[in-house]
Amino acid sequence: MARVKRFTNADNFLDELTCIIDNLIAQSNQLPDIEKNDLKIIDIALEFGVTPNTLRRWCHEYTKLSAKQFLSLYRIEKAKILLKNGLKPSVVAQQLAFTQHKVFSTVFKQVTNKTPKTYQYYSNKAKG
Repeated sequence: MARVKRFTNADNFLDELTCIIDNLIAQSNQLPDIEKNDLKIIDIALEFGVTPNTLRRWCHEYTKLSAKQFLSLYRIEKAKILLKNGLKPSVVAQQLAFTQHKVFSTVFKQVTNKTPKTYQYYSNKAKG
């Protein structure tokens, strides 16, 4: 059996992982709302050509995070930028392939301890 490709370092893995996530988000944004699904670990694993368990192992090995944690943190970091640029939280949720605004708000609050609206308010207030 052929050995699944390995990465020479964490940066190589992260570059490919973030590229795949960005591509999946972009693909999701091209779909009509009725066909959209939340981005899942299995979707990312399929793009790598590996099982979800292999992807989980790589995430832990290279990032010290679970695949789910990495995906959440990555999307929320992108969300923070979009919110600072004045986009509505519901629009940000759609742009980052969250099918439900409530799920986006819950994940955002788990990561930042603020709701998207509260985060946006305080980051805009800090701008002056």
